[in-house]
Formats: sequence, C-alpha cells, structure tokens
Amino acid sequence: MFKIILTALRWLFLWVYYISLVCFAGASLGVVTHFTFAIFLRPGADFAYYAALGFTNGLKYGSVWAGGAGIVLCVIRARREYMSRHSLSEK
Repeated sequence: MFKIILTALRWLFLWVYYISLVCFAGASLGVVTHFTFAIFLRPGADFAYYAALGFTNGLKYGSVWAGGAGIVLCVIRARREYMSRHSLSEK
C-alpha cells in the first residue's frame, strides 16, 4: 500500500513539474515575442508594458496546453520506464 502511494505521489509531482515547465516556456516565449515586436513595430513603445503583456499572454496560453502536455509527457516517461524494465528482464 505504501509503495502505491509513493508511486502516485511521484507521478503527481512529475505532472506538476511538467506543467510548470510548459507554463514557464509559454511565459518566456511571450515575453520574448512581445518585446521583439514592440522593438520593431512600435516606435517609442513602453517596453516594460509589452514585456508584462507578453508574460501574461504567454502564461495564459501556456497554461491552456500545460495539463494535457504534462499528461502526455508522463505517459511517454512511463512507457519508456516500462520498456526499459521489461527489456532488461528478457535478456
């Protein structure tokens, strides 16, 4: 029973970790793109405003994809671990 709980907590932690990575990537990409577009398309733009706008937009759109991407990444990792465990036992 204890092993099942630890395994469930491990996968929950990994899922939250992957969600955090996707949200961070979205926020970072949003800051970079909004800041870059402000430099090239808006003369005299307030760069702090566009960086903050990019952060919120990137975080919003990143968080939309984060849950599903986290599940997919956990399934990929679980499959890889399963295959490595069973390929070692067959040899």
